[in-house]
Amino acid sequence: MAIHENQSQPLPVIIVGGGMTGLSAAWELQQQGVPYVLLEASGLLGGKVETTITDDGFLVEKAADAFILGKPYAAQLAREVGLEAEAIHPREDTKKLYFLRGGRLMDFPGNLKMFVPLDDDSFRASGVLSPEGTERFLNEVNIPPRPATDEDESLASFVIRRFGEEALNFIVPIAAGIYVANPYELSMQAAFPQFLKMEQDYGSLIAGSRATPRASGPIFMSFKGGMGALPGAIASKLTGEVRLNTPVLRVHPDGVTIAGGEKVAGSAVILAVPAWYAAPMLSQGFPETAQLVGELRANSSVAVTLAYRREDIEFDMNMHGLLVDASEGIPLKAMTVHSAKLAGRAPVDHVLVRCFFVGLEPLDAYHEAVKEVERLLGAKDEPLEHWYGDWRGKNPAYQVGHLEQLQRIRDSLPDNVKIGGASFTGVGIPDCVNAGRSMAREVATVLAATGVPS
Repeated sequence: MAIHENQSQPLPVIIVGGGMTGLSAAWELQQQGVPYVLLEASGLLGGKVETTITDDGFLVEKAADAFILGKPYAAQLAREVGLEAEAIHPREDTKKLYFLRGGRLMDFPGNLKMFVPLDDDSFRASGVLSPEGTERFLNEVNIPPRPATDEDESLASFVIRRFGEEALNFIVPIAAGIYVANPYELSMQAAFPQFLKMEQDYGSLIAGSRATPRASGPIFMSFKGGMGALPGAIASKLTGEVRLNTPVLRVHPDGVTIAGGEKVAGSAVILAVPAWYAAPMLSQGFPETAQLVGELRANSSVAVTLAYRREDIEFDMNMHGLLVDASEGIPLKAMTVHSAKLAGRAPVDHVLVRCFFVGLEPLDAYHEAVKEVERLLGAKDEPLEHWYGDWRGKNPAYQVGHLEQLQRIRDSLPDNVKIGGASFTGVGIPDCVNAGRSMAREVATVLAATGVPS
């Protein structure tokens, strides 16, 4: 039986996908008084954002362990759904980072704003680049800006142009880590528009970073019960219809067809699923869009979380983690010590470490993680437990020209069908929240303009 057979009732907006983008869209429609139906293919809401709390007291994140506060959208939503009292921030007393270069763990440079040094002396003293590479890096302040243009460029092109070729090995682990990206393909316009703007406004990232005040207060935010608290809190306050285990087969201008052939009628559709799921759904109703969406690429990564007794690791684990120089030639890209970075992530006298890899199968990544924790941190025994975050083929690539492709995708759809989320408009949780709420507001405006009742 189709939903809303009684056409005297306003048709709902159909939201496809119950990750952070879809949940945020549902919440915004609810605030706007627009009826909606949210359809999620799996049995869980939250998408990648998932927290496991074990019986023996470990709190394990499947994906993000925190979100950035510089983009206010996720923190604002958390306040709206009553999570403000649950907010926590990375610990200041363990705010220690290392940089693995030449097989040696070095102190991460101090006094940086992301990867830009706020004073020359601290960066020179760090030794993360050769003396020649360091001076070329600091000379960025004298490199003239590229003439203003609409033409996109890759992260690698931008970094080499402004900071020199050796700088790429230092900057890529910091800047491209969240995208698990090939720096020679990653779009600056899509991933780092703020740096392009700073180049134009100040002529230099070093000059711009030093001229603008550093934000006060915490930079990141999480929750006492883990990141899964956010989708859980949103879901608990949704009053519209939410259907789990309901895969969508096809999207139409007037609704969707779900597995089993049922047609769910709607006044609009918000497609909040990754590109690799969206393209097949669009193939019949919107073949041009399906082709454009299908051209978006994805990258792969695997995260392995390991639990140890504190006594079984020689290294001082009061640190947030380490980054790996891009030229190191090992699959390990970064390591986070969750038990020290955020409170309440492991029982007393235990350590929780997460290792990030590119180009490995999960089992190989596990063995590599154990080996690297032993080599770098002096682990004397096998881990007590381990968990996987398997994101093979599931990290949006944002290749050069991404924003132009996104505009073509949007132009190929009618006003009452929207598409957005991590594959399209930003991979971080704040970006997903903003995408969902923005699409919901756009749909509400379209419906109001066309006289569709809500």
